[in-house]
Amino acid sequence: MSTYTAEEIEAVQHVVERVGANWDAATESTVEDALRKALGDAGVEVEDGDVVALANAIEDQRGTVSAAQVLDR
Repeated sequence: MSTYTAEEIEAVQHVVERVGANWDAATESTVEDALRKALGDAGVEVEDGDVVALANAIEDQRGTVSAAQVLDR
């Protein structure tokens, strides 16, 4: 896992909240794809494994996740 700045974690959290709001209408791969697109749009680079971890957390927790906790920050 990479080390992310506080600003990057904040940007990731905003993306996770937006994508997580629609978790129930999406499959895991769709959540992952949506995260990748939204992170790219936000200009935040997140390692592949971390994107997968975030997508899994959104699916497991039914949409509401803490990016800082998932990324262990």
